Amino acid sequence: MMDLSGATELYLLDRSRVPLVLTPDSTGTPTVVYPQPVLYRAVYLSADEFETGMVRARGQLANDNCWLLVPISCPDGPPHRSALLFAFQQAIPGMSWRDEGQIFHGDKLLQYRPTTTQGPWTWLNEMRAGQSGYFVTGTVGDSSLWRLFRLETDAFHRAVFTLSPVRLTAGCPHADFSRFGDPLLASEVTAQYRDLCASVVAHAYRDVVTKARNIVEGLVSARLKAAGQPTSRDLFGDLQTIKRLFEDDKQRDTCGWTQLEYHLAHKIRLVHSQTHPTQTVKVGRALRPEFALSVVEDSIELLTIWGFAG
Repeated sequence: MMDLSGATELYLLDRSRVPLVLTPDSTGTPTVVYPQPVLYRAVYLSADEFETGMVRARGQLANDNCWLLVPISCPDGPPHRSALLFAFQQAIPGMSWRDEGQIFHGDKLLQYRPTTTQGPWTWLNEMRAGQSGYFVTGTVGDSSLWRLFRLETDAFHRAVFTLSPVRLTAGCPHADFSRFGDPLLASEVTAQYRDLCASVVAHAYRDVVTKARNIVEGLVSARLKAAGQPTSRDLFGDLQTIKRLFEDDKQRDTCGWTQLEYHLAHKIRLVHSQTHPTQTVKVGRALRPEFALSVVEDSIELLTIWGFAG
């Protein structure tokens, strides 16, 4: 039985259904690996091209020359993942290859070799600068995102990547806003929520934050109006109204708001403020996608508390 944990070269044989993975045997003949390993197409994205590069990445994932991530044992355990990264070298026609003692001839094999911690790799330069980026894996329409967590060199001089998943919600639950007395508001919030879910799938994290803020802003204002409370022009003003209710001993327990609701909504507002260029300059760093995407769970929790989702 062979695997790829010690491979310094591998080949893919494209067939009508699924490709075969091969690696050279002791004689140098490409030989089918049993059991067939799971390989992931992968594209690297720099931290500063996260959103703009997603379209490019999805296009590259469909390319036969795409990099391949080969999972290996990870000392950190789930949810981290360790892998070798194999880069496409060339397509070699007329190759001979072996499958369980039988030799086949005349096929075209795609050759890959592992990347090393030498050379002009973008991920290597960024890792050295303390600005690790991301690997996108999967298919064009269903991709996963992994941050480069650690980079090491093994005894074969191969680069060993440890990746940390960028957590996304497993799925936006169904939400029903039809019970609003204002049909126009219900329609707008429904559209914003639909756009939020689409942005999650697209990894458009800044747009996710904006849609989350818009939804919460509309719902907080509507709930204040329904309770006969004054409303402001924006979420900040409405949160100040809720804060004053908490600070009033006579209204704190009957105002219809909890500290959790207030703080979740306030966090969403603060995260949204970091999507503005001026705030990025003030903070001194860009908004991390992982932190931005955390507002999805905050929003879903609020919708669940308020009875719009469940």
